[in-house]
Amino acid sequence: MNSLSKNIRDAPIIVVVGPTASGKSDFALDIARKVRGTIINFDSMQVYKELKILSARPSKNHCQTVPHELYGFMSADTPCSVLYWRDIAIKKIKKSVNNGRTPILVGGTGFYIQSLIDGIDSIPKSLPEFRRKAEKILKQSGYEAFYNIVKKVDPSVEGRIAPKDIQRLIRSYTVWLQTSKTLYEWQNQGEDKKKYFNNFIKIRLYPDREKLRNTISERFYRMVDEGAVQEARSLKKIDLSYPIMKAHGVRELLAYSSGNISFEEAAKKTITNIRQYAKRQDTWFNNRFKADYKIIDYKNNLKLHLMKIYNLCAKIH
Repeated sequence: MNSLSKNIRDAPIIVVVGPTASGKSDFALDIARKVRGTIINFDSMQVYKELKILSARPSKNHCQTVPHELYGFMSADTPCSVLYWRDIAIKKIKKSVNNGRTPILVGGTGFYIQSLIDGIDSIPKSLPEFRRKAEKILKQSGYEAFYNIVKKVDPSVEGRIAPKDIQRLIRSYTVWLQTSKTLYEWQNQGEDKKKYFNNFIKIRLYPDREKLRNTISERFYRMVDEGAVQEARSLKKIDLSYPIMKAHGVRELLAYSSGNISFEEAAKKTITNIRQYAKRQDTWFNNRFKADYKIIDYKNNLKLHLMKIYNLCAKIH
């Protein structure tokens, strides 16, 4: 990574963040047309090829209009980590700049974009909510099964942590739950994991909360019409510990498909979970993302917003 030229390090990189269903993908497409951009995904669920509908992946028409990267490029049985995404994203940014295009990073997974903007410096402290979740899984599954669960997300555990070393196993799994990156990866990162790019243009969408709540509900039922139930059913053989199974709607629609709950209950649970997630995203971006430009409704005065973003890019060039 140290081979990145000054030209690439100093190139403008547009970042569009916002809660789920805020219109990030459509707005990014408008920006890409204005600045001749390449759209690069940093949504942790849109990386999986099996999750097209429930992750709201950009349409085929969108992808044919401008280049899209890091969408649907991984299999469900291959967990994606922050470190893995970041390394590939750096390559895609380099490719975009070399092709004379402006990288436009779009998504809602805060840890992913933070790793790119700020770099990765040290192993994070375990947050209580994730440690409690790890301890709950241990209690429900038992020691032997828990060891195998941890080993699935971090194969390096075998031979490095004893099956009865519960504290280290809980610590390892807690870090993975919290960051989507294994403890081993954190411990073995080198100097090339620091900050690499200098000029991020940070744009944040924060739509009216009530409108967003309605949009989330409407989008869920639209996904169902497009085949979300069948998509969830296709994942029923995937281990529940894999990240893709945490996608909103997957478990609920699987429960509905199995006859365990009604469709109405599955819909209510999914919509509630998505609304709560959107609220957490907003809180995260409030605390950890200092935006250069905030937009409540990008469709209002779209041309003005695009011109301002274009001018921000032009200043860096």
